[in-house]
Amino acid sequence: MAVSFFIRNKKAKIATLFARIRSKAKDIDIKASTLLEVDVLAWEKSQESAIKRKNYRNDKNNKDFFNKLDLIEKTLNNILDSDTNVTNELVNKRIYEIVYAEQIAAEKERAEAEAKALEEEQATNFNGFIAQFIHECETGKRKKKGGTTNISPGTIKSYKGFQSQFKAYQETRLKVIDFEDLTIEFYNDFRLFLTDKEYSPNTIARMVKICKTICYAAEQLKLMDAANVRFGFDVIYKDVDNVYLTEERIQELYEYDLSNRPAWEKIKDVFVVGCLTGQRVSDYKRINAKMIVTLTDGNKYIKLKQEKTGNIVYIPLDYRVAAILDKYNGALPKVYDQKINDHIKEIGEALGWTEIVELDEQRGAMEYTAKKRFCDLLKTHTCRRSLATNMYKAGASLSSIMAITGHSSEQQLKTYLKLDESEKSMIAAKESYFTKLRIAK
Repeated sequence: MAVSFFIRNKKAKIATLFARIRSKAKDIDIKASTLLEVDVLAWEKSQESAIKRKNYRNDKNNKDFFNKLDLIEKTLNNILDSDTNVTNELVNKRIYEIVYAEQIAAEKERAEAEAKALEEEQATNFNGFIAQFIHECETGKRKKKGGTTNISPGTIKSYKGFQSQFKAYQETRLKVIDFEDLTIEFYNDFRLFLTDKEYSPNTIARMVKICKTICYAAEQLKLMDAANVRFGFDVIYKDVDNVYLTEERIQELYEYDLSNRPAWEKIKDVFVVGCLTGQRVSDYKRINAKMIVTLTDGNKYIKLKQEKTGNIVYIPLDYRVAAILDKYNGALPKVYDQKINDHIKEIGEALGWTEIVELDEQRGAMEYTAKKRFCDLLKTHTCRRSLATNMYKAGASLSSIMAITGHSSEQQLKTYLKLDESEKSMIAAKESYFTKLRIAK
């Protein structure tokens, strides 16, 4: 195994030097730019003999060049000697870090200085406070309400999404919104702005909710009075008719033989675990055998600390979840959320789950009824809805379902119970009033 250097364009006067990383044992042959330029004629002459190479290296004008080149060679050889998976991306990344080390260090120093200044300087306007709020979330200075848990990357991303939309709103309306401008008039106009951009009602509701969260944080620092926000900024969610998998379909999916499609099989297995545990995708993807505990009732449970809320839940260990974990030596295969969303639709289609489902949808101010295939509505969140709905159909109380899913309120949980009218009626028939009657068979 070795690292060598060469010039591709020998006809040029000045050319970029390239590195070649080879290892027959590991079947590696990668060519990458060193990002360093050389005088072609001088370089080619230096390669004619050991003495010329030595003289070329000892030239004081080449000192910085060879310091970087030597470090590139040493670093790449160390990577080859290690168990690291050597890729083009990794090689290019390491070279960039070496060649631009001074610039990277300067940028890091500048960013740290800005961050320190941001921490020391209390924001005095709403836009500044939004930036400060997000920065404190990113650094861990600001924790989840009433706890010591850091705010999740997903939540921080949603805060940045609000910041972007709020900035766009101000640019469109040609005005700057400060604390005193957060009135009911602003609320109505901001919702109109988002509606005109054809965002869904739930996206608009999420933006309003984030705005309220940031305002409450500002109020705690006595930067504003959030009375208008508290009593006038209604967060209006619209119930979305999402589908769920029945117990029968979960079993059908579990038994579906995809051994000839390894990528699909991994996604199928992770999805089944999600349907049988009722967690968010960020949680059910990381379930592993180390989380299994036995409680005083003698049964096995999955003890899981939810990433978003920090809550600890105990999920009864379904035999199918145990079998899937055993299949992968105790740890689920790593799959990306988008791959799950893409392939679970294809798997559903292959299983024949193609019946048409009618959905009430809204984009901007336009409401309409959409017709889609059942399989095309499957996504990572379907799992969470499936467990909640199946537990409810089986007669579980809302509090019992919440103990598993970790929902903070019954109202929030109810949005996950996806029953059609016939299913609701069959559940109602089990209530004490109807059990006293003789229902016709």
